[in-house]
Amino acid sequence: MKAIFLLADTYRRDHIGAYGNKWIRTPNLNRLASMSNVFDYCYVCSFPTLPNRRDIHLGVGDHGQAFNPWKGIDNDEIPVAQRLGEKGIHSMLITDVANNVTRGRNFYKGFSAYRVNRGQEGDPYWSDATVPLQFPVEPHLIRYPAGRWQQILVNRAHRRVEEDWFAPATYKLGCEWLERNWKRDNFILWLETFDPHEPWDPPQWHIDLYDPGYQGRVFDGPSYGFYREMGITEREMRHTHARYAGECTMVDSALGRLLRKLEELRLLDEVAIFFTSDHGAYFGLEGDAGLVCKPHFVGEDGAVHLAGGPLRGKPRFFPLRTGTMRIPLFLHLPGQTKQRRFRPIVQPFDLTPTILEWFGLKSPKEFTGESLLPLIRGKKMTPRLCAFNGASHGLRQAINRDWIYATWLGGEREPWLIDLKNNPKQDKNAAKKHPDVCRKLRAALAKFDPDVQLA
Repeated sequence: MKAIFLLADTYRRDHIGAYGNKWIRTPNLNRLASMSNVFDYCYVCSFPTLPNRRDIHLGVGDHGQAFNPWKGIDNDEIPVAQRLGEKGIHSMLITDVANNVTRGRNFYKGFSAYRVNRGQEGDPYWSDATVPLQFPVEPHLIRYPAGRWQQILVNRAHRRVEEDWFAPATYKLGCEWLERNWKRDNFILWLETFDPHEPWDPPQWHIDLYDPGYQGRVFDGPSYGFYREMGITEREMRHTHARYAGECTMVDSALGRLLRKLEELRLLDEVAIFFTSDHGAYFGLEGDAGLVCKPHFVGEDGAVHLAGGPLRGKPRFFPLRTGTMRIPLFLHLPGQTKQRRFRPIVQPFDLTPTILEWFGLKSPKEFTGESLLPLIRGKKMTPRLCAFNGASHGLRQAINRDWIYATWLGGEREPWLIDLKNNPKQDKNAAKKHPDVCRKLRAALAKFDPDVQLA
């Protein structure tokens, strides 16, 4: 059996044509979706980057907890690649996500081999005294401290052609690996890109697809928060969104090269292909509540990560909306030529047992999720009332098609209820208007996470 697992960090679901976007060019993702099982209601569980990956690699929360925190894989934990390796399945990790493999975070644990395309987001892989420190906007409006921003400038100073950018180069490594390993009987290629995560700095020709001729301030790595409170204008926000859209198209183009390589190697009829993301990001769009990036708390000044510094003043807490919590998920099976859509609620912890079952392995009883293969094959999945989200600062949420219920373990603020059907801006708290809904979703959340107490 053969599989390819593709994860693009921070790829908003509603920025893919297959999920209804008519503005951003994603022909290759649309093509993959056209021959895949497409899940319409996939939601993040543990948020953000590293917690999400722990969900997928481990299939469970942190040592008996419901959710995963921001940390690597512990030495006593068994990730999915290790389980596959114990059964003779060859696994290859190719990634440019520095968070995964730097500072001892160990997400390569269990893989037969791994390759890192270094340099993303200020990874200190090179030095160059000829590159000056220059800020495109006021330094406090960049989420990185000066030293890290300087490293970002160094890391991207050499770029000339598209494969000098991270996602295209990472996918190129994936294509090269396939050329050398396509004859293997059993393998999983696990390929991750940090794009379209900020810094939003794709080739200019991708930016010009969405906002040609722009002459204003450039926010390619903005501080997180309420953009108006930070002094970012509507016009600047539109350009920031265009830069992100350019990154989405760049990732799509890189993925297209992988699909063409699979065709050249006649592997499309032999390989299962997963595509997903870990979360989305906000750009002041409808439902984003005036936010940029992906905060769930800010300081008194409406921001967090100002120049990489500490929070200013008393924190303000708020829910995570659908722009970050609802994510794409495609699963192409060998020989599949037509799209099938699925509406049951699924989450990243369902991917771990799905991967194991694809290779004929049983999942341990402690796994949180369930394999998606029986659902694809026609068996009904046990209906889920909602999905569950967990983040730092005690944020816990239950989310489904109609509602987002948010509570905070430490009582940092009153519970929130967002009525998704009647409040598309997602900016009003409907908890007092719908107490029965709150009780029902809180009970489901408390059953999943005992740290949430019933009111």
